[in-house]
Amino acid sequence: MGTFLKTLKLGMVAVAAMVGISAVSSAQILTVDDERVEREAAAYKDFNLQTNELRQSILQRRQMVTRGGAIEQQLADLEKRKAIIGNDKYEEEKRKLEQTYVRFQQELAQLEYVFDQLRQEAMVQVERARQPVIRSLLAERNAQVIMMKRLLLGSAAGIDVTTQFIEKLDAELPNVTLNLPKAGDAPAAEQPEQQ
Repeated sequence: MGTFLKTLKLGMVAVAAMVGISAVSSAQILTVDDERVEREAAAYKDFNLQTNELRQSILQRRQMVTRGGAIEQQLADLEKRKAIIGNDKYEEEKRKLEQTYVRFQQELAQLEYVFDQLRQEAMVQVERARQPVIRSLLAERNAQVIMMKRLLLGSAAGIDVTTQFIEKLDAELPNVTLNLPKAGDAPAAEQPEQQ
């Protein structure tokens, strides 16, 4: 009797699996190229436009403080001039460059934090707008699933709805509203004094 129940249970599991597989195979799956959406959708373009100045400030500071960056080069130049300018002047200029380096590191951390906050604000807005777009496309195409194209190994023609997705997302969210820092709130992009 025990083996009969085990066989019956295995048979039921097999039938359930077959039903599940046939249900999935009959489901209509659509794909969206998320990378293309991020390049072409109006909300993403608007985010990039609004945060361009902030991104430039981050880039400038990274160029100053990264290994081999401008401050490191100025320290190397200062080291070469040490014998000419004397030890006292060398120590003073070195201390100023080190203070500038620390300041830029702090400003970089602050700017990156602000940028991450703005990106999160924008992503919340985009996600809210995406949901009705997804529901609309599923209903229009009588589909059950929309998958990101990069997760697929291959796909058949006619299941990519990226263009329609972008059009609907643009209509739903043409731009994002960001709480950008005011001009005085963000650190100004300064260059350290050239020696």
